[in-house]
Amino acid sequence: MDVPPMHPRPVSDELLVLQGDHRSAYAWEGELLAQTLRARRVDDMWNFMKDRDLHPRVVQRLRDTCFYRILEIRRLQLDWSLITALIERWLPETYTFLLPIGEATITLQDVEVLYGIPVDGLPVVLPQAMREMTRGQYLDMLQQLTGFRPQDETAHSGASRMSLTAIRQHLEILHLDITGEIDDLHIHRYMRLLLLLLFGGVLFPNTSGNLVSLRFLHHLQLLDDLPQYSWGAAILAYLYMHLYRASMGTQHDVCEFSPLLQVWARERFLQLQPPLPPLPPDVPPPFLPLARRWVLRHGYVRYYEARHNLPLCRDVLDMLEGAQVSTGPTAPSTDPASTTDDHAAAHPAIKRCRDEDNPDSVAGRDGMRLRPAAALKHTGCGTH
Repeated sequence: MDVPPMHPRPVSDELLVLQGDHRSAYAWEGELLAQTLRARRVDDMWNFMKDRDLHPRVVQRLRDTCFYRILEIRRLQLDWSLITALIERWLPETYTFLLPIGEATITLQDVEVLYGIPVDGLPVVLPQAMREMTRGQYLDMLQQLTGFRPQDETAHSGASRMSLTAIRQHLEILHLDITGEIDDLHIHRYMRLLLLLLFGGVLFPNTSGNLVSLRFLHHLQLLDDLPQYSWGAAILAYLYMHLYRASMGTQHDVCEFSPLLQVWARERFLQLQPPLPPLPPDVPPPFLPLARRWVLRHGYVRYYEARHNLPLCRDVLDMLEGAQVSTGPTAPSTDPASTTDDHAAAHPAIKRCRDEDNPDSVAGRDGMRLRPAAALKHTGCGTH
């Protein structure tokens, strides 16, 4: 019996209108077989945190703003082979990953459960007036809110972007002055600069690897109002936008909150889970946010980028079966509270919203729900 040759392409391009320029199309033609995507090194945030402990007053204020969990989790060792293999399966037409068992995507609940970033609240939007501000106006605003105005022209880029290195260097000077007796004004200035470093270096990076938008100053004016915004939705939207950009063409750089993508993949796809980092005998396993359990806990590791095998990651995704995927609100946890049927009861901060009328839809808040790929299905990545 003759076996028909494998045709590693989409069965139909009717819905995949961008397929001709998709990264996977180049891979199928024999290009990009060994090229992994990379983010330009953004070390300013973690270099600043590496040898410094934040003052308890700063920690308490950061807890109130909902961003302290990111700093608490710290840096994750990134596996760029895994991230590249996932991006090759990203469908910009549907904002989903195309898998042998259907489509899947990162949801708002994933953002909240994996990294503890709130997804309820006001949208993170920018007033039109700020879009029309000049460089001088942005620098005036920066000086008013942080007491910092760089004199070096190389610290600026365009009207609204600034070097993260310049901010880090100024923070290093301020850090020495943060004591229990210092007034709140200096604490607030320090926090705003630290959050700019977090936004530009971790949550909303760009391909330059070293710039942050000063437009974030609009939301940093009133620090008490930060928890009112849906930062999780903003981070997810930014991730979606840059997954689209990374999946098109032959570019090398990627800029997004890559740790979220990697932790999501490890929680969802059992075949992609490496051994969990060891914990001391007297330390209980962490529960929420789940990203904590994927970070090495014995100080900083020597290398922050894993050197894994791209063809192997492609093979695992090519041969993925339903039994190897966790589609519930969270992956299995060793925490007793997570064994209840209703995850919302185990963790009341997580609100659930089911779409009972459309069982084939990809849920926004209730874990990962698969839907049939139908006309989008293909026979594998076929790149090795």
